[in-house]
Amino acid sequence: MRAEAKVSIVKCPSYSPSNLEKAFEQVCTNAGFPDVKGKKVLLKPNVLSDSSISDSITTNPELVRLAIRHCKANGAAEVWVGDSPGMQGKDFRPQKCGIWDICTEEGASWADFTADPDLVTIESTGTKIPMASAVRKADVVIGLCKMKNHQLMYTTGAVKNFFGTIPGLHKSQCHMHFPSREKFAELLVGIHETVKPDFSIMDAVVAMEGPGPANGSPRSVGLLLASDNDYALDTAQALIMGYDPNDIPVLAQARKKGLVPQKISYMDLDAGDCVIKDFVRIPYRKRTQFFSKLVLPFATRFLERKKRAKEARPVFGSDKCICCLKCVQICPAHALSFSKEDKRIVADYSKCIRCYCCHEMCPADAIKVENN
Repeated sequence: MRAEAKVSIVKCPSYSPSNLEKAFEQVCTNAGFPDVKGKKVLLKPNVLSDSSISDSITTNPELVRLAIRHCKANGAAEVWVGDSPGMQGKDFRPQKCGIWDICTEEGASWADFTADPDLVTIESTGTKIPMASAVRKADVVIGLCKMKNHQLMYTTGAVKNFFGTIPGLHKSQCHMHFPSREKFAELLVGIHETVKPDFSIMDAVVAMEGPGPANGSPRSVGLLLASDNDYALDTAQALIMGYDPNDIPVLAQARKKGLVPQKISYMDLDAGDCVIKDFVRIPYRKRTQFFSKLVLPFATRFLERKKRAKEARPVFGSDKCICCLKCVQICPAHALSFSKEDKRIVADYSKCIRCYCCHEMCPADAIKVENN
């Protein structure tokens, strides 16, 4: 276990160059930005989907711009920017969210994560899975994550950002093979430890509250965070959003493996002083000790299915549905179909694993996650 890690949190009220540049330089300096001189650098923003900047689904492009410039100013040999949305089409370019233009303007290369991926073994799970070859080719990997809620994992942030190194629809299959929060969190930690990023900067100037990571509401937070330890960074994020870090599945799994630092030093603002009490969070469901210690070992699969059936489920609203069928295509459990007669999505909840991939991919906010 790492004894101590540094997290820098500074105020940044807007994405204007004057505010963002000052905050960026401060967090990078105080949190220990890595040496990139003469190295190939991969920048990994959060591009869940190519959505409008105003939706706050993706990392703000101006933060990506500053990261590219900072790497080049510090002597990086090459700078690549890359991510893979859940349903990445051929020749995907993140144009609507502004990141493609930034790469073009700043002379960085867009890395296609679907092009010739490596088959890697996630040691903690023994799973073999495709991973963007840019991860292996880069000398330095830097995350540019976004502060957001997540229906399944409660928060998305620095650690989960690297799930995007798994190309396209391979991600939905991960949900099928690791259907519970606990198992999926174990996979996310395993992927993160395979990538071994060097540094992360979190865009919390405008975060997302409510039903994230795609259909929540933008929330002005006015902060920029950075650390060379993603578990420390995600701990700070959880505190600011009003969660107990012990309740975040990724952090709970990381703590079991001794990956969460014993002490977090805040170089600027303290996360405990930045708590947003009225942040709209995802309701937390506590797993009982009776289930996990006594019942689970004897009837794992059956009881896990029963447990999932009690979880909030995706509900499909025909009034907003645009019949794009992205939800049907992304569903790893094949629990969804389209009724041509009624022009609506039909869900088989006995198959649904409550991964909420459909909710993430819906471009029309036509899917709500509701308790049974």
